Amino acid sequence: MSAELWAAALTAVWTGVITSVSPCPIATNIAALTYISKHSGSHKLAVLLHGLLYALGRALAYIIIGFLLVKSLLSAPSFSFFMQKYGNQALSPILVLAGMYMLDMFGRGFVGFNLLDLSKFKAKGGAVSSLIMGFIFALAFCPISAALYFGVIIPLAANNSAPFSLPLLYGLGTALPVIGMAVVLDFGLKKISAITGLAGKFERWAKPATAWIFIACGVYLGLKYIFGIL
Repeated sequence: MSAELWAAALTAVWTGVITSVSPCPIATNIAALTYISKHSGSHKLAVLLHGLLYALGRALAYIIIGFLLVKSLLSAPSFSFFMQKYGNQALSPILVLAGMYMLDMFGRGFVGFNLLDLSKFKAKGGAVSSLIMGFIFALAFCPISAALYFGVIIPLAANNSAPFSLPLLYGLGTALPVIGMAVVLDFGLKKISAITGLAGKFERWAKPATAWIFIACGVYLGLKYIFGIL
């Protein structure tokens, strides 16, 4: 695997982690896991198992959307030719804009939305309900998840002709914090405020650091592939 694809793979995983610990997605994840913990029975590791299924559902949604979208784009000869010839040039402004967005340079006027009421999930749904919950909640894109997924992951996947692997890695990245929270809940550390506090601290330094890395990479690609300086 080329160095460029390795960099894209690491970016996909890390972007997924950053997405999952951002305020809107983490609030959704904690609400879902709290609901799961109340309806998964008293069996040990029940919350963890349901949390894994919830995380799998989220990852599946990102994989399916990414695969279908990127595959359809790459199947168009004109788009495929454009990405082969101008892919790195196109990624340059995309990464810069994504970094600026993560730094809130465009304001915070747009808020997230949810498509699903947790009360619609019944305990009798069991493991299947956790899987479906994760899948549908992933479709309820918050501003940050929509910006990073459609603004960074999809262009990266198209540029690297990786319609399956990069959305998969992004989905796994979003699943890691969810699994961590499920472990915390399962082993009796049920103070949600503590979980959100730790995630908030992580997000406060990781998000701006990632944003500046995106901007730096975008500037580098621009200088190299657009202006031919490097």
